[in-house]
Amino acid sequence: MSQSSFSEWFAAQQFRHFGAAEFTSYFARERKGVKNSTPPRSLWKNIVPALRIVDELRESFGKPCRILSSYRSPAYNKAVGGATLSQHKEFTALDVTFDGVSPQRVYERLLEWRQQGKFTGGLGLYPSLGFVHIDTRGRNSTWKGK
Repeated sequence: MSQSSFSEWFAAQQFRHFGAAEFTSYFARERKGVKNSTPPRSLWKNIVPALRIVDELRESFGKPCRILSSYRSPAYNKAVGGATLSQHKEFTALDVTFDGVSPQRVYERLLEWRQQGKFTGGLGLYPSLGFVHIDTRGRNSTWKGK
């Protein structure tokens, strides 16, 4: 599927704080000679729950949020050293950072929200890398990385 088709689909989802370009630019990235790609259309709906949480989180903090990683093709995931069973390959995961908000604070807010039942999924804290991973895999998993 083309990026313009994704962009049209994305616009119809009506997220408050995010645009398709934040994803399509990531789909075009290259690492170690391996180019990422637009996810198959069958996976597009998978990102909606995670992005709804991040959209609400952006509203909650009142600070800009950057999506550092979203969909990764299997080859691209391997090139970046992603986990074999990475949720990024399923387009259910986002790695995010917020301007002026520590990854620890973002992580703690997401832990609270998960405990309140706002979502079910994975949370990873990567303080030295400056981001938090969130996914909506359907079961809870929590970890701390580098």
